Amino acid sequence: MAKRNRDTLKNFFKKGSLPSEEQFSDLIDSTLNMVDEGFSKTHENGLEIVSHGDHETVVSFFKGSDPDRPTWSMGHGRGVDSLLFRDRSGDADRPPSLALAPDGRVGVNTDSPEWDLDVKGVIRAEGRIGVNPTREPAVPADGKWHSITDPLNGCHAFEVMAGVGKKKSGKYALMHAIAVNVFNPRGFLFNLFNLKKRIRYSQSYYYSLGDKLKLRWYQDGQHYYLQLRTNTDYGEGIRIRYYLTRLWFDEEMRGSWED
Repeated sequence: MAKRNRDTLKNFFKKGSLPSEEQFSDLIDSTLNMVDEGFSKTHENGLEIVSHGDHETVVSFFKGSDPDRPTWSMGHGRGVDSLLFRDRSGDADRPPSLALAPDGRVGVNTDSPEWDLDVKGVIRAEGRIGVNPTREPAVPADGKWHSITDPLNGCHAFEVMAGVGKKKSGKYALMHAIAVNVFNPRGFLFNLFNLKKRIRYSQSYYYSLGDKLKLRWYQDGQHYYLQLRTNTDYGEGIRIRYYLTRLWFDEEMRGSWED
């Protein structure tokens, strides 16, 4: 039994021809069968593709210059439900170039991503930027304290970038800081000179010390916050832009005792 192209099959069934059993078999083998090939189409799911038996590969991609050797393949992982994209031009045992896990996690060069984006390799980027946890991209540069996080409990670490400026005034400041806190220890003696939750700064300013930016940890009831302000009032309408990058994700340190 062989697969034939369309022109060959058309010749088998021209007017006056009497196709043989073998030619009918060639016609059947030259078409897709939903059961044998694992293809089907439904209104609910659209095109459905099923891998058979122990075979993990669902789709393979070939170059026209080398139709016998796939360049890329897409399939399921062995023992995991991730959808894996593999480079088939090199080592067969190399990890997948891209993995899409059922819980929405994405892996690069790993088939089992543990985080939202898990990269096993080197990342090259022109830059990076944090977020505004309170969904406010800026706070007033009025010399007053403003919370830049949601209510916090437990253990937290943040990288902070913040900047402020006033046109034609010489008042400009830029700050990079690392803020780490463990259950926000308080009390003059228990947290003498604020040593247990110090914030490390790297700052630059143009005109005077009064233009600099400052951070602090602030307790309010059962929660605490990271707050930001300018040393002096920059004037009406001037705002501090800031971005936070979260550095720690085990608030209660459960990873220290749980399996």
